[in-house]
Amino acid sequence: MREETDLVVGGGRRVGDRCIIPIVRTFAICMEGAATVSLTPVALLVTEGELEYLTLLPDAPAKTGDTIGTLRDAIEREKKKCAG
Repeated sequence: MREETDLVVGGGRRVGDRCIIPIVRTFAICMEGAATVSLTPVALLVTEGELEYLTLLPDAPAKTGDTIGTLRDAIEREKKKCAG
C-alpha cells in the first residue's frame, strides 16, 4: 500500500475585480492496481491587482503558508487565466 499527500492549485474564478484560487490537499492511497483519492480545500488565495491575500481554512496543514511558494508557477498561470 502506498500513500501520497500533496498540495495543488485549483482553478481560479473571477469575482468582480478579484480572482479566487483554491489550494487543495490531495491524499491518495494506492493498493493492488486501485486508488482512492481525497481532495480537501485548505486555503484560498485572493488576488486584487498586485495584492494577494492568503486565507487558511480550518484544518489546513501547519506549513500550508510556507508551501505556497513552491506552487508559484501554477498560481501565476491561474492569475493569468482569471485576468482573461
